[in-house]
Amino acid sequence: MTAPTIHKVVRSRSALSAPTALRLAWLCWLAFLIIPFSVVFWLIWHTAADQNPLSRSREERWFVAAMVYLALVAPAAFFWREHVFTSYRAGKTVPPRKYLVGMIGVGLALLTAGLFSLAGCIVVGSLLPNLVPAFFAMLIFLMLCPTGRSMIPSVGNQDDPQMYEEPR
Repeated sequence: MTAPTIHKVVRSRSALSAPTALRLAWLCWLAFLIIPFSVVFWLIWHTAADQNPLSRSREERWFVAAMVYLALVAPAAFFWREHVFTSYRAGKTVPPRKYLVGMIGVGLALLTAGLFSLAGCIVVGSLLPNLVPAFFAMLIFLMLCPTGRSMIPSVGNQDDPQMYEEPR
């Protein structure tokens, strides 16, 4: 029996299966969901004790900056993911590694937008209006739970709606 070479070990570790990619995507999705919720609960706890709001203009500036950041970063992340998933648009499957990178990229963009907005709550010292962009980011994020459909080949004829069946 021969010992495995370094090249074979590296190649076997670099191969990522679709179920493993989907499992990792779900773990990242749950982590990206837990982080902002724990920050919000911490904020609610501490802003109830501290009633020291800063000037109204500072609140508004942070709110506008968070909304502009969300308006720029979220669509850019979706376009980037569409670029990563180009094989899916051509009717092919997306490799598991690209699927994981695309899903984590969008999740990180939305998480960053939400945490930036929540940082505004911390800096300003009040929950509103800076909680609104974080809420929008989390709402979009909740709709993007990983399904893995782009990694699974479609069943039936894609051009004929009577023969096409969504993969399970």
